Amino acid sequence: MRRHLIVALVSGLAGAAHANPLDAFGFGARGIALGGAVTATARDVSANYYNPGGLAAAEHLHIDLGYVYTQPRAELNGADVDIDRSSGFQGGLLLPGRLFGHRVAFSLGLFLPDDRITRLRALRQSQPRFELYDNRPQRLVITSSASVEIIDDLFFGAGVTYLSNTEGKLDVEGVVHTSDVEQTRLLSSVNVNLRAVRYPSFGLMWRPGAHWRFGLAEREAFSLALDLDVDVHGRIVAGPTNTTVVEEGRFFLTSVNDNLFSPRQVVGGAAWENDTFTFSLDLAWLQWSGFPSSTAAIDLDLDLEPIQYTIPIPDKPLDPGFHDIVVPRAGVEYRPVEGDTFGLAVRLGGFYEPSPAPDQRGLTNYADCDKLGVGTGVGLRFGALHPGPEAVWPGPLTLDLAGQYIHLRERKYHKSNPADGVGDYTAGGDVLGTAMTLGVLF
Repeated sequence: MRRHLIVALVSGLAGAAHANPLDAFGFGARGIALGGAVTATARDVSANYYNPGGLAAAEHLHIDLGYVYTQPRAELNGADVDIDRSSGFQGGLLLPGRLFGHRVAFSLGLFLPDDRITRLRALRQSQPRFELYDNRPQRLVITSSASVEIIDDLFFGAGVTYLSNTEGKLDVEGVVHTSDVEQTRLLSSVNVNLRAVRYPSFGLMWRPGAHWRFGLAEREAFSLALDLDVDVHGRIVAGPTNTTVVEEGRFFLTSVNDNLFSPRQVVGGAAWENDTFTFSLDLAWLQWSGFPSSTAAIDLDLDLEPIQYTIPIPDKPLDPGFHDIVVPRAGVEYRPVEGDTFGLAVRLGGFYEPSPAPDQRGLTNYADCDKLGVGTGVGLRFGALHPGPEAVWPGPLTLDLAGQYIHLRERKYHKSNPADGVGDYTAGGDVLGTAMTLGVLF
């Protein structure tokens, strides 16, 4: 019986996967294959996300075109809750150059979901949901970045990511007839404003010698607001003579909801590389303690004077109580072939991400699990890195392919109240993904 109750409660989740899609699954096939451990080595369009300081280290103009497909399979009490895939176009443009003898670069990165641009929704805090895989990857990501070489082999970069808050108001006015619906006349109007929101990122990349690479990146916290007002006002009449019962009745509802949250992140990375190998390590701190409840805070006001009638105001959302986490990542790239006209790279990476969610012993049900991720892939280069003037094509083509597997370690939730409407449950599952990036270099 309890299992069926859980499945019924989460059936409304159909449609999504919950975290900034780049935070959850990575950006670009190379970064995904290396488990995201590229803070010290990202030098293509993916540096918009991983470390904008690395953009000015690029030697070629890049046009990256790619696609990512990720399918979570999340379970509560062994039943699949049918979370939607996260998939779409990943790519962008990187323009390097020189200014006053120093390298500079400008870049634009984009993730465009192929199902929806952005989805905002507010669930009851008692409704079980996989908080990190429910809604937040269902969003468009647009990032513009610039980078400059401060001194030889020390690069600084900054980027801005764009989205918009939603502010809406529904206004309903007219006459309500209590005994004859046909005589009820209501006029409605809707006003929606989209207010731009920007959040920055910063990065440093340092190349102190022939082999060592170091990177430091910060991504600021981000949250979208969904503010909705409903204002219903007018007369209430009754009987065949349309006797006025309420001269100026009014119902006003305000709903404020935070959505699509991404925590503040500080990531440090180091890498050692030669002509054949690259070994990389990243360590990231994620400030999940700033996570606001994704449940809407609702205020109600009802005035039916002279009728004395009140409606209860819903309880305020509880503090989710999330905590900060540290995420280690590691990757290795092996280049067995690095010829004049063809190159081959084999990649392997992984990460461990502990859950920021506390035990759900009370009313809330923010289900989440520790995550163990593994990525693998290959990179192919066709054409010379520095073609001569007689070359047919101005630069090489690169093709990166990646696969990803994320295991959601089984976690048991035990309720303090034996009469809890949801009861004890077990969360777990896995995520499968694949990515492809075609790079055109000039």
